[in-house]
Amino acid sequence: MKRNDLLAGGVLAVVGISVVLGAFRLHIGTPLHPQPGFFPFLGGSALTLLSAILLVQAALGRSTGSEAFGKVGPPAIVVAGMVVYVAILDAVGYVPATMLIAGLILRVLGVRSWRALGLASVVLAVGTYFLFARMLGIDLPVGVLGIFG
Repeated sequence: MKRNDLLAGGVLAVVGISVVLGAFRLHIGTPLHPQPGFFPFLGGSALTLLSAILLVQAALGRSTGSEAFGKVGPPAIVVAGMVVYVAILDAVGYVPATMLIAGLILRVLGVRSWRALGLASVVLAVGTYFLFARMLGIDLPVGVLGIFG
């Protein structure tokens, strides 16, 4: 199991460092005046720190080892859904794409009622659109809804 932790820690460290480097290219800014790379920098730094802790524990033989847990299918469906979400976001627009991914994630999380699934997806998509686009002034892709505006 130590080998698995070393491998996982190494891969996650590379990902974290890559995110931090990408954040620098986006400009980080300051906590009072954050730039686009600020939150990716924080996330990449946290990932790098946690993977370094895992690497040290594995190297010292203190890691308990990572064993496979749970089902692989639902997380794989969510990851595939996120890839599709990113691919269609600009063309379709924020609200329809977010409704689809919210519905998929809620379904994977166990929501079985189609009425609850549909209502929650619409509320999440429209609510976050108004929060980010209208209240915070962040430009979000309008996609096919641009013909109405």
